[in-house]
Amino acid sequence: MMRSPMRSSSKFVLAFALVFGAACKDAGDPAEPVADAKVREQAGDAAPAEPESGLPTAETVLEKAVEAVGGRAKLDAVESFYYAGEISVLAQNIAGEIEIWWKGGDFYTEQQMVGIGKIRAGKSGSTIWSDDPINGLRRLEGAEAEQHTWASSLMLAADWKRYFESAETIEERQVEGSTVYDVKLTSSSGAEVVLTFDADSGLQVAQKYEQATPMGKMPVSVTMEDYREIDGIKVAFRQVTDASLAKATQTITKLELNPTVDTSRFAMPSTEHDTVKKDTLMPFDADGKPGKPVPE
Repeated sequence: MMRSPMRSSSKFVLAFALVFGAACKDAGDPAEPVADAKVREQAGDAAPAEPESGLPTAETVLEKAVEAVGGRAKLDAVESFYYAGEISVLAQNIAGEIEIWWKGGDFYTEQQMVGIGKIRAGKSGSTIWSDDPINGLRRLEGAEAEQHTWASSLMLAADWKRYFESAETIEERQVEGSTVYDVKLTSSSGAEVVLTFDADSGLQVAQKYEQATPMGKMPVSVTMEDYREIDGIKVAFRQVTDASLAKATQTITKLELNPTVDTSRFAMPSTEHDTVKKDTLMPFDADGKPGKPVPE
């Protein structure tokens, strides 16, 4: 099943965490070690956990979100996309540009950050990699690879079962006069992502999780604003990311659905670098699903 560009900004969030995780390290702030992610073989699609009394089921909330952006038929019609955007971190006087090419779950993203340099990442089949001025070129595994993989799904509300084992509606809240529902997704490794949806419109308005970086875990929250309709699909054109150390705004400046995409750019560059190995598991198979343990 193909998916819409609703989650494309996750690539920005991942790189944003890397940049400001390094800034925290350079400033002498302690960073927590990244917990090893033991990704087990997925046993199959699990039914969402029962919510607290009075709350709608997670599946109900997630399906409403799918319909809110245009429905599954529209999402399934998106086979590729390209998008360009601008990044602004006012407190640190940092600005940059981002481009993302996506096709069938694989991707390549490139960011140019003034004063920092080029940050890029890609996914081609089971190979997930990143390259930045701080950590260099690395093949990702464990928690980092897992997060890049579900980020490439582009809309977790539409296909959360591919990457997570359970979904649970955990809270109903009031935010600026509107009712929202928080839905927690939990993967086989124990990783969690909380998605927030407007109860009336069904649109996703926020998400939060702990980003794994080489410097440690970093809490990240994202708000989604300024939805616009492109070819029958609603897309959040403005997103604000709060990574504790700094707050950044990303704005889409160009979006093309189903363009021709050169997938050769998705592959990891050929320069040899040591793999950063977090555990002894093969994290994902060729379809991007959690893989089987590697024999010791």
